[in-house]
Amino acid sequence: MLIPNFSNLFHIMNNVIRAFYFLFHVGLGCVGAFLPTYLKTEGFSGKEISFIISLGAFCGLIGVPLLWGWISDRIQKPQLILKILSFGTFVGSVPLLFLKDYWFIFGSFFIYSFCSIGIMGILDAVTSTRAKEHGLDFGKLRLFAPAGWFLGSVCLGYYIDLSGKTWNDVSVIVAIVVSFGLMFLNSLGLPKTTAEKQDRPGWDEIKALFKKSHLVLFYIMAMINIMGIAAYWVYYGPLVESLGLSPSVVGLSVGVGTLSEVVFMYFFDKLKKWFGIHLLIIFSIVMSMIRWVIIANTSSEFVLVGIQVLHSEIALFTLACVSFVTDNVPKKLVTTGQTIFYTMTYGIGQYVGIMLMGYLYDYYGSAAKLFIVSAFIHIVPLLLAVYNWVVLKRKQELVAA
Repeated sequence: MLIPNFSNLFHIMNNVIRAFYFLFHVGLGCVGAFLPTYLKTEGFSGKEISFIISLGAFCGLIGVPLLWGWISDRIQKPQLILKILSFGTFVGSVPLLFLKDYWFIFGSFFIYSFCSIGIMGILDAVTSTRAKEHGLDFGKLRLFAPAGWFLGSVCLGYYIDLSGKTWNDVSVIVAIVVSFGLMFLNSLGLPKTTAEKQDRPGWDEIKALFKKSHLVLFYIMAMINIMGIAAYWVYYGPLVESLGLSPSVVGLSVGVGTLSEVVFMYFFDKLKKWFGIHLLIIFSIVMSMIRWVIIANTSSEFVLVGIQVLHSEIALFTLACVSFVTDNVPKKLVTTGQTIFYTMTYGIGQYVGIMLMGYLYDYYGSAAKLFIVSAFIHIVPLLLAVYNWVVLKRKQELVAA
């Protein structure tokens, strides 16, 4: 009689989770680094590209991730929802291989966005629950996400460059479809587990958050800051292409930026102890401004790739903001506070920023000018962050006195 090796099964399940993070972010890396330029070289306008790429942000804006999370909680089968979302992401990407009409591409990408936007929240819940149940290191499982993003963007860039392909070669879409197809097949082996339940606060308690002026200013600051980053997310590829540089520059840029994020994530707790949350937020905004000004005023591929070490400002800003919310809302409302943060930033801020940059790209006809505009946009959140820091510091001093 054969006795199943449960030790091997345990490791296989963990590897399924690692592979899910990895394959999903390989696809996301290809989408983020190359799809906007692919669409541009296919003849679509800046507004049309922005409408397509902003669909993910729009889905976040209208609460699609919350919808998928609510369904997952109600049926207590997050692994089933992940399989459905993986399949939907794959199905939404396949038609891009054949479609050339704008509205068909728009519809296909909407399906992709509607499903893919819900994956990370549920996947993190499944992984963190499993880590808690079995004493695993959640961070070591989670690091396969940036690893996938790095390899996806860099490898595709080098393939296009070394094979002599063009920016709108079908290999861009093939890489996206294959990554998400493998992700779906991998999802079929996800371990059965459920996310932990959390108490849901009442509506009056949620409304009370908006009576705290420093918290409202913080949310506005964060929203405008993410608006300023939108030019990089959508128009960095077109900028590189307009300079006559190779696709590998985009891949290397994304790769260097992603690795710099990992480093700052690793050392974030120490940085928070040394400088405090408010200064880290201010530092991250200044880093963004410096990066945009340099990108807008160089044509050197070495400078463009090297300056991406400042891409760590996105990780620094996000982690500092998450810490700020945790420290400034009641414990029962921490999840709600974080949801508001992500809705204001990667929902409203990202959507408005992408749409604004699309209109400005058509107006200026230059991607470089968008980065100058972004640098000026960051002045507003910088002033708000400094003001909030000074006001809260004075309040703390008065309380201490």
